[in-house]
Amino acid sequence: MIGRALSRLALSKAAESDRDKFRDVLARVDFLEALGLPAKDAAEAAGSTAASVSELKRQRRNKGNGKKGSKKSAARRR
Repeated sequence: MIGRALSRLALSKAAESDRDKFRDVLARVDFLEALGLPAKDAAEAAGSTAASVSELKRQRRNKGNGKKGSKKSAARRR
C-alpha cells in the first residue's frame, strides 16, 4: 500500500518535469518497474491493466526495425 502511494508520487513528480516522456502508458509503466514495482502494480498505478500493458510490450517487441520481406521479394516488386 505504501509502495503504491510512493510510486504514484514519484510518477507524478517525474511527469511534471518531462511531460512528453511520460505521455504514454508504457513509458510510465517502464519507469515504475525500474523503481522496483511489480508489473501488475505498475500497470495499475499508471492507469491501465496488466493485460493491456503486456500487450503493448508484445507489440513493441514485435515491431522490429520496420523492414518487411526479404531483398529478393523487394526486387520482385520493382
